[in-house]
Amino acid sequence: MDPYLTLSWLTIALVCSAALLTSCIHGATGVAGGFLLSVALVPIIGVKPLVPVVTVALLISHSARALINRHNFDRTAFLRVALPALPCIVIMAAIYDRLPVSTIAACLGLVILCSIPIRRWAYSRSFKAGTGVLAGAGAIYGGLSGVSIGPGMLLVPFLLGYGLTREAFVATLAVIALMANVIRFMVYGVTDLFTPELLVIGILCGVMTIPGNWIGRAFLRRMTDSRHADYVDLLAMLGALNFFWIAFS
Repeated sequence: MDPYLTLSWLTIALVCSAALLTSCIHGATGVAGGFLLSVALVPIIGVKPLVPVVTVALLISHSARALINRHNFDRTAFLRVALPALPCIVIMAAIYDRLPVSTIAACLGLVILCSIPIRRWAYSRSFKAGTGVLAGAGAIYGGLSGVSIGPGMLLVPFLLGYGLTREAFVATLAVIALMANVIRFMVYGVTDLFTPELLVIGILCGVMTIPGNWIGRAFLRRMTDSRHADYVDLLAMLGALNFFWIAFS
């Protein structure tokens, strides 16, 4: 289905179902919501409109998460990541419209796949992140955020290594992701990437993530830490392989 054509009821039903299902998984794992939604939407809307649509959806999803967890937000950690990330997001988002579809898909797959060994390495070594390391991670995250969905997973070991508690981690990462999506939305808004149809798709997806996250929380409470990590890595690998197939097929 070409999203630049008139929206059909079938398209609306498919994107809403995809958003609800992936947000349930996101609620159960705590991460990977953006790239799971990306994988589910690619067969429906294609690769090129993917980042703009998911940007709108995540604006709604991360706003809700940030509001719910606002009392655990760590301002210092946020600023360490956000200040170097912001200009990188603007620069990379500005050139997104000029990238070919194969490059976008390959970039998405590479970002997701790289997150697995980085997180495993950090956890195995009880990685400690100082302010300089956190700022460097923020710059890399910003550059990747301008052209892809899912780089937030790369920040996981750095934020935890900085010493954030589980609650502070969830709250701070939600605000960081919200900031990235606000910047992307503003940059895409002055290009021809957004159409009324794509805006509607993004809003529908965002609204459907709200009940999905509540459903996923029930499953999260029943998981062990090791099983949780295994599920996240499995989802990441499947998502990366999907984007590589799109890039090179």
